[in-house]
Amino acid sequence: MKPLHLFATILLSATSLTGYGQDDQMVDNAQQNIVTDQSLLKAIAPYNDDVRNDILVATQYPDILAKLAQIREKTSAGFLQIIQGYAQKKQNWFYEISRYPELMHRLATLPRKNSRETIEGMLPEQSTELKEAAWKLYHNHHDDLVRVDNLNEEASRSFQDMIAPLSPDARQAFKTLEEMPDALSLLNDHSDLVARLGERFKDNPADVRQDLAMIHDQIEAGNKEELAAYQDELKQNPQAMQELSQASQQYATRGGYSYPAPTGDKVVNYGSPYSYWFGYPYWYGSPIWYPGLYGYGSGFYFGLGGYPVVYAMPSPGFSRWFFGGAYRYYPHLYRQYDHYYHTIAPRHYAYSPGTAFIGSAARHFNPRVGSRSYLFDRGPSFRPIPSQSYRPITRGNTFSTPSRSYGSFGPRTFNGGGGGFSRGGFSGGGFRGGRR
Repeated sequence: MKPLHLFATILLSATSLTGYGQDDQMVDNAQQNIVTDQSLLKAIAPYNDDVRNDILVATQYPDILAKLAQIREKTSAGFLQIIQGYAQKKQNWFYEISRYPELMHRLATLPRKNSRETIEGMLPEQSTELKEAAWKLYHNHHDDLVRVDNLNEEASRSFQDMIAPLSPDARQAFKTLEEMPDALSLLNDHSDLVARLGERFKDNPADVRQDLAMIHDQIEAGNKEELAAYQDELKQNPQAMQELSQASQQYATRGGYSYPAPTGDKVVNYGSPYSYWFGYPYWYGSPIWYPGLYGYGSGFYFGLGGYPVVYAMPSPGFSRWFFGGAYRYYPHLYRQYDHYYHTIAPRHYAYSPGTAFIGSAARHFNPRVGSRSYLFDRGPSFRPIPSQSYRPITRGNTFSTPSRSYGSFGPRTFNGGGGGFSRGGFSGGGFRGGRR
């Protein structure tokens, strides 16, 4: 099989979405929105070298990947069946505890008469969300906690049995990817592309590794350039910067997660992901596996002394939330994003595709692009809707005006509120299913 050309025309990926630049070019890119071998490489390339190697090893076993996908579908469906009668807040407890399978198993097998102090002393971290989830499920919903734990144990045993005959390197690669559900799901959800990549890697491993390394470096350089231009634009617009602060707080709070000022390493420490077997909460508008990203999804936080810091481009979740309707309440930030999209982005990214933020902006500012679907910019298709009582929330009517009491910049802590994600935005009312 001939090596793929590194600089061939490529389309959208999990980390880079086309749709920026001049309108005609955006339309041309959108019309070419098909799944390609090169787009898969673009989705794999952002991972570090060790993870890329584990992914390439896994591509050699398409039958294992197919069986894993089947186990995931079955386990996810069973999980949703168990939690579907709960209100969304309680469903979130199950998702939260699933991030810590060892803790979940210990709580499920622990005698019932332990105190809350004892339960909280067992936790791997003392977050408000985990404290509540662990105690409430152990004390009030233990039977369903046991059922969820049984599902996880069954899936884990099947997984271990499946990889047992493989070589030590292959077993370790799959074990690593099980703890990186974003990467493993990428392989599951694009099996044909993965099989072709596996064949190419078998024939020319050095060429594939070199291509991925080159794309990785290209993406890193592009990201740095994009971020520098974005930071410079915001520094020149203090009103937009203040609204970004407010939007960051609103996004994190309405998502149900606290908004602490992060320490130096907390920005990049995403913590434990949601379970590969159960998936991330179905009400999220974007495929986000690491809930730690919610608080910092805007790429903004307050540094030492309350100094505002823009450390990253907005995440896919924040971008969808903002352009899905929240922009109505942040006029200065909206105008700044409009200016950045139409004037700055085309000058800096005439060659390489932009990030998820640029893709979301393209869908919003250019109607001809807005109706298109984007490769790897969707949630996994395996997750079923467990009950007809789940009602989608209409975009455009799901945003409450954020508080105007934030005032000037300063260090604050914002505790998570109610509500949750729907496609395209937040819902104050949350889930409307049955209650227990």
